[in-house]
Amino acid sequence: MKVLIIGAKGMLGQELVRVFSSGHEVTGLDREGENFASQIDITTQAARGKIQKLKPNLLINTAAYNDVDGAETNQGVAQTLNGYALRNLAQISSELGIPIVHYSTDYVFDGRKQEGYRESDPPSPVSVYGESKLLGETELQRHAQKFYLIRLSRLFGKRALSVAGKKSFVDLMLVRGRTGRRVEVVDKELSCPTYAPDLAERTRFVVESHRPFGIYHCANKGVCTWFGFAKEIFRIAKLDERLLHVARAPFFRRAAKRPKFSILLNTKLPQMRDWREALQEFLVGTEGGVSH
Repeated sequence: MKVLIIGAKGMLGQELVRVFSSGHEVTGLDREGENFASQIDITTQAARGKIQKLKPNLLINTAAYNDVDGAETNQGVAQTLNGYALRNLAQISSELGIPIVHYSTDYVFDGRKQEGYRESDPPSPVSVYGESKLLGETELQRHAQKFYLIRLSRLFGKRALSVAGKKSFVDLMLVRGRTGRRVEVVDKELSCPTYAPDLAERTRFVVESHRPFGIYHCANKGVCTWFGFAKEIFRIAKLDERLLHVARAPFFRRAAKRPKFSILLNTKLPQMRDWREALQEFLVGTEGGVSH
């Protein structure tokens, strides 16, 4: 199968390239490609011709505007990349008669349901970023005949290869923890961390097992607050215990509103492993040393 992965230099994109390269013919494109042949901008019509020329059997899109706070002042950019660009990709997939995989976020929900959100729950975002991602979901469902819409939250894994790649919460905590200074993290906002390699493997499973097209929640098992996430990072990395949970922290002075509860309930697929196990694997290398 010929697989085209857009956003191949991102945190998730590079894992998808690795996972699908075993047994499939993979082409990875990114906005920051080494040359014109490896570059793509999904917000332009030029993307249509490039994808049609490659003639893939499966299209996977990970390209996105992921600056949650930045979206509050760059609404047009967020809506274009996260929203309207999906109309373009969805139409291309329908024209080629191929499935498209696209990733969304827990931030499409308002966070009022303490028990979490099923795939069928109606979205109601509370931020511009969430609205832009919901716009992408809508465009995908309107214009794609065959689609897998996969929602995730708190993605972590190997750093993106692209210059514009966003650091994960894990990377930020490791940097702050190694300064030896006190680190203050808010003990709120329950959600589910998602390990990029696990998500890539789960994506291949969904595609190759011919699951029904539609919406899937694919976060790792278990929930935590930001403080709970940070505490486990500090424990595994054996950092000095200078981590404090607070009601508000300088690190968390953010422009965008976040959902208070955004637990993604998986009702369609086998449960992925616990996020703590995945974090342990990520931070502890084969030689027993902590990565990074």
